[in-house]
Amino acid sequence: MLTFAAPLWLLALLPLPWVWRQIHRRYAALPVSLMLRHPVLERESAPEQLPRSGRWVPLLWTLALAALIGALSGPQWLGAWIKPPPPSRSILLLVDASPSMSAKDFPTGDGHFIARMQAMKQGLMRFINARPQDRFSLIVVTDSAGKLLPMTGDHRALAFWIRQLRAGVNGSATALGDGLALAIRDMTARSHAGQQPPLLIVWTDGFSTGGIMTPAEALALARANKIHIYTVNLAPAGSAPDEGQPTLAELADLSGGRPILAGDLAAMNRVTDTIAQREVAVAGTPAVHHRTPLYGGFLILAALLMLSAGGLDLRLRGGT
Repeated sequence: MLTFAAPLWLLALLPLPWVWRQIHRRYAALPVSLMLRHPVLERESAPEQLPRSGRWVPLLWTLALAALIGALSGPQWLGAWIKPPPPSRSILLLVDASPSMSAKDFPTGDGHFIARMQAMKQGLMRFINARPQDRFSLIVVTDSAGKLLPMTGDHRALAFWIRQLRAGVNGSATALGDGLALAIRDMTARSHAGQQPPLLIVWTDGFSTGGIMTPAEALALARANKIHIYTVNLAPAGSAPDEGQPTLAELADLSGGRPILAGDLAAMNRVTDTIAQREVAVAGTPAVHHRTPLYGGFLILAALLMLSAGGLDLRLRGGT
């Protein structure tokens, strides 16, 4: 379907009949001897009439002007619909790399056990691979909290840094509260910038043993900023945090998120489905038509018409 990006320019077509009459009168007023030199011209009975070929010149100039106006109006052809990108969102992953994550007590479901860190890596990779359209950021907590990877859609880089995680490499404690504070600060900054805050998912065994801010203080900060926290608990059943501190389930429930107990690998594999049930991804941009600009064709047509009019004008005036 043909449409115009700037249809108001088409209003300039309205005075074209008047323009054509003015050009026609100008050529009709020229002396016949200037318009067409012919040995028998003086014997013609009506020398004041514009020669037949000369009548095309005003029309060609007028059509050329119409083509230029058409180009200015931005003609375009609307083709098939362009599908929007799949729904996506930004996700902030807060992962625990403290020494306790090296404990080899995570059940695989077949009677064997693996390290909590290994289980977390498997769960993270499955979660990321199931969301190829999403963007991720990675925060790691040990003695302190730090952003290992800013928000990115490069899943290869994300997978590389996840593979590099080692339990207890940079400290002997778990600054879970500091990690939550860093994540909340990043999320509120995005909100103040007019961006949708990312989804926060905490992967840890639930023990906070260091740092400046406690999980209870971080929870209060999250609630004040209306930030939902999703927690993936990698600790074996029956484990509990320090006295006076919220459990991972309480961190999630009291912030409006959801706790996920990854009791074994089968439960870990359900993390993606569990979160998808609660969080709706941000839809892509609405579908639009494929647009093919046509102004180039109008410009070529205008150029050809002007060349034709100019050439015919030279002939009528006796030019070479």
